[in-house]
Amino acid sequence: MSLALIQECAKEVRRLAIAGSPLAVGDFRLKKLAAPLEQSGAKVPVFAQVAKAINEVVNGKEADSAATLLNLSTLLNAILYTQGQSSVEGDLSELETFESNCVTTRTPARLLKPLVQALTRTGSGRFETVKSAVERGAFNDLRLVDPAIQALGDVYPELADLVVEKILPGYGPGIVPLLKSGFDLKGKKIDARRLQIMHQLDPTGTLPLCKTALEEGSPEVKVAAIVCLGKHEECLPLLLEQANAKNKQLRVAALEALAAHDRPDVARLFIELVNGKALDLLVGPLRSVRSMQVLNALLEEGKRVFGLMLKGDTEQIQRGVDLLQCLEHRTEEAVQGFLLTVWESCDKIAKLKPAKNSNADGESLVFRLANFLYACGSPRTLDAVLGKRKVLPIATFPQVLGCALRRWSPETIFEEFSPLLEEKRGAGKVKREELQSAILTTYEAGWLELEGGEESNRRPASECAPLKVPFDARWLDAAIEADALELVCALARPNHKGVIPYLLKAAQAKNPTELEEVVEALARCGYARVTELFLEHATRLAKKNTAYNYELFGLFRCAAVLPPTDLRALDAFAAQLDEKYVDHFLEAIAPLRSTHPLTEA
Repeated sequence: MSLALIQECAKEVRRLAIAGSPLAVGDFRLKKLAAPLEQSGAKVPVFAQVAKAINEVVNGKEADSAATLLNLSTLLNAILYTQGQSSVEGDLSELETFESNCVTTRTPARLLKPLVQALTRTGSGRFETVKSAVERGAFNDLRLVDPAIQALGDVYPELADLVVEKILPGYGPGIVPLLKSGFDLKGKKIDARRLQIMHQLDPTGTLPLCKTALEEGSPEVKVAAIVCLGKHEECLPLLLEQANAKNKQLRVAALEALAAHDRPDVARLFIELVNGKALDLLVGPLRSVRSMQVLNALLEEGKRVFGLMLKGDTEQIQRGVDLLQCLEHRTEEAVQGFLLTVWESCDKIAKLKPAKNSNADGESLVFRLANFLYACGSPRTLDAVLGKRKVLPIATFPQVLGCALRRWSPETIFEEFSPLLEEKRGAGKVKREELQSAILTTYEAGWLELEGGEESNRRPASECAPLKVPFDARWLDAAIEADALELVCALARPNHKGVIPYLLKAAQAKNPTELEEVVEALARCGYARVTELFLEHATRLAKKNTAYNYELFGLFRCAAVLPPTDLRALDAFAAQLDEKYVDHFLEAIAPLRSTHPLTEA
């Protein structure tokens, strides 16, 4: 009996089993095999049974596809195992098994295809596709293991890092043999990532390989081995040796791994380095070092450096910058005390000129100090910045403003900063622009609330907005007086005497600016003829013959804030629009229909 047809059927059934049984219904490749099998069934009855099973699969329902496909596969396997060769010569040995965290999924192959392509090909948009799949748990499928391993060498580092952090560890130790089979001690970043995941999944079993990689691996693989060995207390002597390696990359990796351990030998090493010249190598490790001895040594060195600086030694400015970088993100009381002590002399430090062959000057150092104190966020650090606001460089004004928003009352903020709206040149102009930007950013983020009136912002608050910043109601009057149109649009609120006339004057200018914001502000203030104004400008802009009408499409974006009761007028306008604008406009007013659907007369 010829088994060619049976083998071809088995091949197609295997393909459909991988792709998903619902795809077997109506499959033309499988269906075309039924006719020759029916002909052969006259001589070999089992072939007729196979043809019948095929017809049940391709002509059946998707709900029954799994069962019928399984019946067909079972029948084909029975024929092949009884009529064909089903064994090989060799010695029996136990298969190596590993635990897997995956479960069976019913995801069809057509839904997995975009993920496979995102992991194995190049092009834009792939990171977002993979990230979205991670968030919805789509990688709980063993068919994605090989593409994910291939993505460890992706040309887009963020994608490869996402695979390392979020995808491959989820499969469990069962993928360790796959990772090990392609691992190259002399390889590049992809092999370093392989080693990192293998150690994460099987720390004890991978430890010998990490030691070998440290001795024989390429620089990239050695760095990964150092990170892995840093998790084992008994391997710290090896890392102490690497702290003196000639390769700078290996030294930094060893120091970062050692920083997580509070041991006397580690503390002695860091104290020696703090007092040495290569402070730039310690920036990363010292931000996370656990030893208080090391931290105290760093603070003592800081006092020495800033003391010399105040005596006129400008060569110490760069070392002061390095010291502040080493202390970044540390909020211990001792660190804050050191910073506050240095801050007392910030006006003197700001006057220091850069040393020869250096770009670091006193003003840049004071800016770092102000930023550090603002990031600490404690009442005493914020108040310290505000206390020196009169003598600080212009570059620190954003920090001063941020501290004021956290510590001062709305009235004090207005009285201190509102005069800046009248500034037109020099340092005052720079501060005015920063102030206006801060208010507008607060408005856009959904934080703005005017005291003494209703909330002026009707947009949804950003998820990242942790609080509401109160602003004195007088800001709107000050913005109108200073003719700050953009600021007026942000602060506009109903029942204000002068805001609607001001906005209408801006809208009626020969070449109106901020037109989209003006219309939104008028709608927010309840101006009765805002739709009429909108249609007037939309009609004017629609007459412009340009390749892409940016002004018109910008105006369309604010159509959703128009009164829903004016929907009929907006639909009438849409009927007169050029066809190249109609779709954009109808899409813009679509949200109004959900709140005020039109009814038949």
